[in-house]
Amino acid sequence: MPVAQPEPKQYFPALTGLRAVAAGLVFVHHFNPFSAEKFGWTVHTLAAELHIGVTIFFVLSGFLIGYRYLGQERLQLRTYFANRFARIYPLYFLLTTATFILFYYLGRDTADNLLEQYVLNITFLRGLFQQYLYTGIAQGWSLTTEEMFYVSAPLAFWLVRRSGHWLWALPLVLLAVGGALVLAGRPQPWHGFFDSFDFLLQFVYLGRAAEFFTGVALAWWLRQRSGQLPFRGLTYVGLAGMLACVAALSRLHGPEEYAFGVMTWPGMFINNIVLPLVGIGPLLSGLVQEDTWLRRLLGSGPLVLLGKSSYAFYLIHMGVFQQLLYEVVGNQLVCVLLLYAGSVLLYWLLEEPLNRWLRRVLERPARLAKAAQNTADVTISA
Repeated sequence: MPVAQPEPKQYFPALTGLRAVAAGLVFVHHFNPFSAEKFGWTVHTLAAELHIGVTIFFVLSGFLIGYRYLGQERLQLRTYFANRFARIYPLYFLLTTATFILFYYLGRDTADNLLEQYVLNITFLRGLFQQYLYTGIAQGWSLTTEEMFYVSAPLAFWLVRRSGHWLWALPLVLLAVGGALVLAGRPQPWHGFFDSFDFLLQFVYLGRAAEFFTGVALAWWLRQRSGQLPFRGLTYVGLAGMLACVAALSRLHGPEEYAFGVMTWPGMFINNIVLPLVGIGPLLSGLVQEDTWLRRLLGSGPLVLLGKSSYAFYLIHMGVFQQLLYEVVGNQLVCVLLLYAGSVLLYWLLEEPLNRWLRRVLERPARLAKAAQNTADVTISA
């Protein structure tokens, strides 16, 4: 197997295509097409555990942010946070606002605290409360986890640049902090704030930090080793590891429909620790460094486009938008195709234009300050 040289730019098309696959896996988890009656319980539970798409997103986020910023000794915090905010928030805010408006006018949610739910949703705080976890865009709970990583990343990278030991120490420290918050809230957590250890390990960044730091560790290793492979075939090692983890999770699936394997303690360990280390991490390393058919497939134009629009797809694939669409078309396959088309349009017409505009607006003061400093330097030197 030929080994491809690490790409000099900070963009890996195959990893963008992988985002499309991850979003598709989450869709299958939510709308399992492999019924136990037609395909048997084994196939059904294998598909039910494809929530691992979320784990792929978490490891991928850690890798991409780490690969981009670990090499910067002095991280420009304003630019960093402007980029993160511009990328994530505009589309989320618009779709969340539209969701709550539809909830109100269509009577899909009759709760008397819709405004409270809305505020917790648009501030990304709802993911810390069991009571509000699935409000608004239900699957958006994972964005609370993502945003907490983004906020903590600058300090984490500063520590990692001084000692690589922080790559494994920080997840342990964060887990300990999360455990302390769970214990502090007992016996009656406020609105389910850090409700339980199960909640911590399934939904909160402090309990799932190991997934992000697996990606960060891979980025750190690639920079330290200049992309040298320890051995060839990492792509296929990663695929085999992921399949083994899904199989193990399916074996832990309970007899009830929604008794997912990941809800058990062994399942949480497999999903949060084993899967990133023996599955997703090696796969990412292989996709970055090895010239394989899978890398070429994931880096192809159609999958890259679906990868770029995967954030929009993730936000609309389940919830009020999907429900209304299905009520109109009445066919799941047609509904899925329209959701993909809609996500591409959202990316082209809203997500990317708003991202670029917000970056210009948020970074303008920094550019003006830099220009003023350069002018002052020229004046002094003259």
